[in-house]
Amino acid sequence: MDSVSWKNILDEIALETSPVTYASFFKNTKLTVNDPSGWVLECPNDGVRFILEKKYKTLIEEKLKKHTGSSFSAVSIRSKKITQETKEIGPLFPQRESGENHRMERSGLNPLFTFDNYAVSISNQIAHAASITVANGPGTVYNPLFIWGGVGVGKTHLLHAIGRKIIENTTKKVMYCSAEGFTNMLVESIKNKSTSLFRHKIRDLDALLIDDIQFVSQRDFIQEELFHTFNALTTKKRQVVFTSDKPPKAIKNIEKRLVSRFLSGLVIDVQKPDFELKTAILLIKARLRNVDIDIETAKTVCATLDELREIEGFLLKIMALKSTGIEVGGAQIERLLSHSGVQQSKATNSKDIVREVGKEMGISLKEIRSETRKKNIVLARHICMYFL
Repeated sequence: MDSVSWKNILDEIALETSPVTYASFFKNTKLTVNDPSGWVLECPNDGVRFILEKKYKTLIEEKLKKHTGSSFSAVSIRSKKITQETKEIGPLFPQRESGENHRMERSGLNPLFTFDNYAVSISNQIAHAASITVANGPGTVYNPLFIWGGVGVGKTHLLHAIGRKIIENTTKKVMYCSAEGFTNMLVESIKNKSTSLFRHKIRDLDALLIDDIQFVSQRDFIQEELFHTFNALTTKKRQVVFTSDKPPKAIKNIEKRLVSRFLSGLVIDVQKPDFELKTAILLIKARLRNVDIDIETAKTVCATLDELREIEGFLLKIMALKSTGIEVGGAQIERLLSHSGVQQSKATNSKDIVREVGKEMGISLKEIRSETRKKNIVLARHICMYFL
């Protein structure tokens, strides 16, 4: 299929999906026919491939059937292979690249956290879209941007990705730091009697990105400094982005005037990732670390481990084994998971068991969970306990 025809299909898909979904999963795809089995759709990485196969493969095949007029519309979705040769090719303009790397390092940014390797799903797509908007036009919209959510949901990744994109696109001055880092810099400047230098450095930035802002609530003088820093930056239309584990009003011991400033921009929560997103994240992180994990293995891991931090720790175990020359396959994965102390079936299926027992005995879920001591309901509880 020629590029024009695939573009027509993409245009239709863009109308039938949200802008965030299209930009995250379809925009950078390419359709070819260089495979004996038929159509091949190339996508940027394994995470995108997993989402496309899981949620959008039927849509793609329907569009192919419509536009080709053929009953044969099977498509194979593949991620682009990054060879060692490709990795070693130098930049076209080495000096600029070197300058960007230097600015990235000085800004406190982790170059591994980018928008390209950030897995997007319904739980984080609004935060992802807002972050891209801020990165493309710092200080113009969503200022401040306040992103909150639980541990390991990708807030820090978005902060670094925003900073990286700003540096790539502009010559603007960017700083990433944690709330603790901000506190330490201020305390050090007070000790050295150099607070004026500290203020000049911070307030001369074009974008200030502060992680875990909830920790500034521990000291009043930090909140005082942050309040004036915020005003100085936003008055000059400089971008400010915060992350927190709680929404602004839920942060304890925080001054009302700071809460008011946080709420003056866009406040977005990042939900706990669903199964598909966790799987996509694991596949992306594995590829970044040059670890080959097939989709079935990734699904097994993510069905067993609930938290993203646990999943990342498990990936490190796999890396450690591979570094010793041990090939890690399905059996080894199962063994590692069993040693992780996670009870997979119980965590996953307890609600289903209670529901099925109630269904067979004609008792509602609410009745089983109630405090009633009726004989048939007590029996149902005992049966549930046996299976659990």
